[in-house]
Amino acid sequence: MDPAAPPEDDPPGTVRRVVATGVIAALVVLASVTGFWFATGSGPFAAIEPSWWALDMTEITALHDRALNGTGVTVCIVDTGVDMDHPELRHVNLVGWRDLVNGRPKPYDDEGHGTAMAGIIFARGRIPGVAPGADLIAVKAIGPTGTGQDLDIAAAVSYCADPNADRDLTDGAEVISLSLGGRPHPLGTAADAAVDRAMRAGVIVVAAAGNDGRSDDGDVQSPASVANVVAVGAVDRQGVIAPFSSRGRNDGSVPRSDPNKKPEVVAPGLEIATLLPGGSYAYVSGTSPASALVAGIVALLLDEHPEYRHQATWLQLLKQALMFGACDCAGPAVPHDTLYGYGIVKGLATNALL
Repeated sequence: MDPAAPPEDDPPGTVRRVVATGVIAALVVLASVTGFWFATGSGPFAAIEPSWWALDMTEITALHDRALNGTGVTVCIVDTGVDMDHPELRHVNLVGWRDLVNGRPKPYDDEGHGTAMAGIIFARGRIPGVAPGADLIAVKAIGPTGTGQDLDIAAAVSYCADPNADRDLTDGAEVISLSLGGRPHPLGTAADAAVDRAMRAGVIVVAAAGNDGRSDDGDVQSPASVANVVAVGAVDRQGVIAPFSSRGRNDGSVPRSDPNKKPEVVAPGLEIATLLPGGSYAYVSGTSPASALVAGIVALLLDEHPEYRHQATWLQLLKQALMFGACDCAGPAVPHDTLYGYGIVKGLATNALL
C-alpha cells in the first residue's frame, strides 16, 4: 500500500471527513484540511503504514538514534481531547487534564483530531511517535464540530503553562502544541495574549500556520501569527509545499524580522499515519500534523538540553537554530520564503546548533 496519494474517489469502506476552514473572529478551527482517511480492513487503506518518510525527512529518526524520546519534558496539546485508552497511548504519563467544553473529569475525545495529534507525538506501537517518553497535559478546548472559542483557547494555554495556578511554572508544559487557529490578529485576541505570556515565561509554543493557501488571506493564522510562536507550514513527501499551506505576511505591514518571519519552518503534512479514538488508525493531512511533528522535535531537543527547560532566553536561540538548521531542499527563496519559511525543519541539524 502506498498512502502517499489518496485516490480521487474514496475506496469502498473509507470514511472521509472534512473539517471546516472558514472562521469568524470569535472562533478558532482545527488546522486539518482533508480530514481523516480511516484504515478499514479492506482496499488500499486496509492497514496503516507508519510515516517513516516524514521521520526521516525531518531527522527525527536521527534524534531517536541518539536515544532521545522526550523523557523529562511535558508537552501540552490544546485540541478536541484525547482517548487515553487507545492501546498506543496507554503508556503515556498524563500529568494534567482540563475539559473547557463540557467539564468532564476524565479524558475523552468526541471529534478525533486531538487523539490524532497526540498519536503523532506520543504513540508507541505500530505508529512511532516523535516523543513517546514525554509527559502529557491535554486540554479540550474544541468541541465535536471542530470549532472553539477564543476565550477557551486562552484559558487552555494558561492551564498548560500553570496547571495548578500557583505561579510556579515548573510543573507546567515546556512545549504547547496548537494545531488550530483563527484569523491573524497578532496580540488582538485573548488567546494571542495568553500565548505571549506563556512564551515570556519560557514555554515554547508551536502552532499550525493554517490551511487557506488556496484562498489566502495574506498571513498565517492566529496564534501562529504571534511573534516568537513557531509557525509551521506543510510539505509533501517530495518536500514540495502543500497547496493549502498558508502564506506569511512579511512585507512590512506586520513588523517581522529574522528569526521570527512567518512561517518559521515547514514539515510533512500530507497523509501522516496516526491514531483515532476507539483503537483506530488514520492518515491525516493539514498543517495540524506538521505542527505536531515540530512540537515533538522541540520535546526531543529539550530532552537533549534539559538546561533550557523553562528558560525564556532560550526561545530566540532555538528559533535561530531552527532557521539555520532548516533545509531549503525544494528551492524556495532564501533565507526566508513566505510559504516555506526558513525551510524544512531538520532535527539533528538544529540540535547541532544549540
